[in-house]
Amino acid sequence: QSSSSGNIDRKGRKVFHCGSIFPGVVGHSSACDCAGMNTSKRKEPMGLRTSNMAKSCANLNAQVRRFGEKKHKTTTHTHTFAQRIRGGTTFSSIRKWDSTPPAKVATVKQMQDLDVGATNAYGIPSILLMESAGLASFRYMKNRFNITYGSKVLVFAGPGNNGGDGFVVARHAYAAGADVKVVLMADPQSYKPDARTNYETTIKLGIPIFSLNKKAPKQEGVSQVEGGVSELVPPLLSWADVAVDAIFGVGLARDVGGTFREVIEVLNQWEGNVFALDIPSGISGDNGQIMGVAVRADSTITYGLPKIGNMVYPGHAYGGKLVTTRISFPPNHDEKVKIAMSRPFLLGARDPNGHKGSFGQAIFVAGAKGYYGAPRLSSLSFLKAGGGYSRLAAPASIIPFLAVNAQSVVYLPMPETKSGSLAINSQEHILKAAATQNVCVIGPGLSLDSETQRMVLGVITDLDARGVPVVIDGDAITAIAGNKDLIGSFGAKKSAGTHTRILTPHLGELSRLLAGKSVGEIKANLVASAREAAQMYNAVVVVKGAHTLIANPEGDVRINPTGNSGMGTAGSGDVLTGCIAAMVAKGIPAFEAAVTGVFVHGMAGDVAAERLGEDGMIADDILEAVPEAMVRLRSPDTLPDYLWERFMQPEVV
Repeated sequence: QSSSSGNIDRKGRKVFHCGSIFPGVVGHSSACDCAGMNTSKRKEPMGLRTSNMAKSCANLNAQVRRFGEKKHKTTTHTHTFAQRIRGGTTFSSIRKWDSTPPAKVATVKQMQDLDVGATNAYGIPSILLMESAGLASFRYMKNRFNITYGSKVLVFAGPGNNGGDGFVVARHAYAAGADVKVVLMADPQSYKPDARTNYETTIKLGIPIFSLNKKAPKQEGVSQVEGGVSELVPPLLSWADVAVDAIFGVGLARDVGGTFREVIEVLNQWEGNVFALDIPSGISGDNGQIMGVAVRADSTITYGLPKIGNMVYPGHAYGGKLVTTRISFPPNHDEKVKIAMSRPFLLGARDPNGHKGSFGQAIFVAGAKGYYGAPRLSSLSFLKAGGGYSRLAAPASIIPFLAVNAQSVVYLPMPETKSGSLAINSQEHILKAAATQNVCVIGPGLSLDSETQRMVLGVITDLDARGVPVVIDGDAITAIAGNKDLIGSFGAKKSAGTHTRILTPHLGELSRLLAGKSVGEIKANLVASAREAAQMYNAVVVVKGAHTLIANPEGDVRINPTGNSGMGTAGSGDVLTGCIAAMVAKGIPAFEAAVTGVFVHGMAGDVAAERLGEDGMIADDILEAVPEAMVRLRSPDTLPDYLWERFMQPEVV
């Protein structure tokens, strides 16, 4: 699985979008320009309103709707090929992947340092940073949730500066004519000066404040609540149009409990719009994990830079639509931050006079008795991602079965063990064939046979010494995991951009690479674990999962935004391996090749999801969608609006 796509509302329900050939969906984006497809305006779940421009496509007269939604008329309509390849969308300008720099992504400590640095280096007072955050939050909330004169806004203000941000939002909403109430969930005496100033200003403005903190001293303008959460919060939520989550920011260090937990649980049962400040309360800013319980927001605005917890799962799923505001940071203030969202390498035009050798050649060392899918999917994926010549070195006995469904691949029959895996004496033949290739892929479906594992170590060691690029996947990862002799043979660090090894582990394989570190430990420190593996093996490491991570030994990390849950299916990773190999064979440096291969693989999954939906996708569906993903890579104006927005996230407001 490369990542998760589409929009999930905060109750965990899927909100589909109209794509290039996906029939008659609801929860529309403006992704379809087909004539006669305007739908009647109606209120969406969570209060999100369908715009007047919302349209849907109804291929085969399908009528897809949510349970309980009133049946509405659709019109039979078929896309032309031009509309299908353009995602059914008309664009006023041509999009470019490099039109804006990719968003940097910060750790909590980096974000704190950036805040302090803005004050120390540029003289921006910390209270001005808070004001910038709160004002941007109000303006975005106003547009996102249609806040007008008389709208009812309920702010939950917790301890720390996140509560201070909430008071700024409350003040600006009040100034705009909204009816505002605040639920105070902290002892005001604990506030630092900036939050304290905004709290006191809120009192002076006469904005009603209801305190759930029974230890806080009584104060004029603040109503003490005797009955607790169950008596105060549900009636206020019934009154409100929008609830603002300013309970906890990114600095949460322990599980949520007590009154805070009660409020979040009630808030999550509410059907109205929830707007989170910086990060949904209860999500760890450093790893996206749920700290006991967390707010499910319809939208989140994050400050300065998105944090890791905003961008990795499960935290990303809890935030709804994510935007960021720079809070007046200068453009290069974050130049030392080495984590960023992925953007693909800009491919050059294909040579009109090229031939199969011009577009890259690869050898795949893959397959064993009983493992027919992995070698077929990976070697074909290379070709579908633009590679020119794909060779597959596999046990001789399985090649007739593979050739039936992969006739474009050139086969190299190899000696095999009694168990039907590659024998040790196949090593010499593989090395001879690999000498003329642009890249060698080793591992898909090889098996864990001990003789085969020895062969893997020999091939990798030899190719590494010769500088032949190698993509190490599947069972080959198990072969090298923790092998001190092999790790030592990888030698001194190469200069940035000259790495020749790419490892593609899922979390279980990453656990083995990191000497048995548990999957739980890895999830708690996902970015750090990816970096650790990249440095230990002096390689580019692709950590597969929702929002796949790509790390290099220099500490750079990219977070991939493409893909969807339908890609969580057997063989999906083998398609990914071929996509990465195709980028390496084009001469793209290893880190950029891995980033681009992952990006294309996820886009192929999104194309497949548009056609089929996510539930029934299999690896072959992803494979067949790779060529269209390459079209979209070269011409991003062919993407539906909702995918372009997701791939370029988060928007800066």
